[in-house]
Amino acid sequence: MGNLLATDFRRVFKDKLFWITAILGVVFALITPLLYAVLFHGLDQEMMTLMGVTVDAKSQFFTAFHFGDNFGLVAPVLMAIVICKDFSYGTVRNKIIGGYSRTSIFGAMFITCGATVFLLMLCHALLSLGCSLLFFPYQQGDFTIGDFGYLVTSLGLELLCYLFVTALVCCLCVTMKNVGLTVVVYVAVAFLMTLLVSVLQIASALVENETLSKIVEFLCQFNVYYQVGQIGSSDTYTAKQIISVVLSSVVPAVALGGLGLFCFRKKDLK
Repeated sequence: MGNLLATDFRRVFKDKLFWITAILGVVFALITPLLYAVLFHGLDQEMMTLMGVTVDAKSQFFTAFHFGDNFGLVAPVLMAIVICKDFSYGTVRNKIIGGYSRTSIFGAMFITCGATVFLLMLCHALLSLGCSLLFFPYQQGDFTIGDFGYLVTSLGLELLCYLFVTALVCCLCVTMKNVGLTVVVYVAVAFLMTLLVSVLQIASALVENETLSKIVEFLCQFNVYYQVGQIGSSDTYTAKQIISVVLSSVVPAVALGGLGLFCFRKKDLK
């Protein structure tokens, strides 16, 4: 496994597409803070509060992790293309000929994909935070030790959410016939899940029936695309919120990872 991981990471970091992705991450990280700075130039925090607008570096940092739009959508797609090259170039077949098991190969693929995507997203979010701090405060109020604990916990929850993304990407890469179909299906899933979140949020505001309201709330709580948008939106987490994030991310990640491994072990590599 160690040799496989070293080889996979080396190949990813040498791929020009990785560096193109990194450049896009820098661009996306700078655009939003600069846009907000231009739009709200000259307005103090009290004025923005009266307008019903909250703009701070904290919100910009956690928004950067959303995987339904912007760089959060681009990074996994480009990573999927990099992984699919292993199949089209015969790299996976050569690994099997070299004596590595399919389980080890899939495991190395999963770890490489997850670590790379999360590293890109973390660097993207940190750059967005740094740029935002030039124009806005980190949050409304002083930064305390409790805020630091909340930040660390939030990053852990973000990592769990990206386990789902990793599992989805790897599963699609080993089950789809080509890279084009892989990208289309991933984007379609991201679009539909993001749309579902919007529909559920609208429904929660309109539904008055208590039973239907609970059903809508349940669907929201166990939708990882909804949960990733809630991370970092407050200053503390309840046990229920943490459990919801864990269940909505880890359970489908395990299911998709298991499906991907099963399909990969049955896949006919030419």
